[in-house]
Amino acid sequence: MVVMVVIAFMTTGTAWGQMPGSPGGAGGTRGSGTPGRDTSSFGIPRMPANQESNAPTTVLAGVQYRLETLEEDLRLRPEQRPAWLAFRERVLGMAEDSQRTARTAMAGDAPAPKRLDRLADIARDRLTAIEDIVDAGKNLYAILTPAQQEIADRRLAAPVIGLAGVEPISAAARALAPPK
Repeated sequence: MVVMVVIAFMTTGTAWGQMPGSPGGAGGTRGSGTPGRDTSSFGIPRMPANQESNAPTTVLAGVQYRLETLEEDLRLRPEQRPAWLAFRERVLGMAEDSQRTARTAMAGDAPAPKRLDRLADIARDRLTAIEDIVDAGKNLYAILTPAQQEIADRRLAAPVIGLAGVEPISAAARALAPPK
């Protein structure tokens, strides 16, 4: 009886390792080296497979990575740098603030109404930060070349999407979503 249980357990473990999306299966990128879901249609660059184990673990690190790759891909000219730096500064400022407020928003012994007021204050602050980012992004976009604008059309908002609480929705994302 014990032998049958051990054999069943070992067989189940092998089957799980072969399922898509598992570390040993065909659906993921970790461990197997096979490509996973392509997010390029979302305008969010994927990290190279050899860097995934060192993937950013904080919101700020992810935003920094997206900004760095976007800056490289835009190949900014010297006269475009001030507009880029203004955009980058505002995005990073919001990311830093987001990370800080996430840690402190619910700290302490405040009663529920005070916590709710704090959430409203955070939302108002984020709206102001988003409006500043939008203005800086539009100023940057206005001075980009047509080739740079094509890149910006796909990726300029990518570093801000998560900070704004907006999920990218596209035909690719809908195709990957389970049926309702």
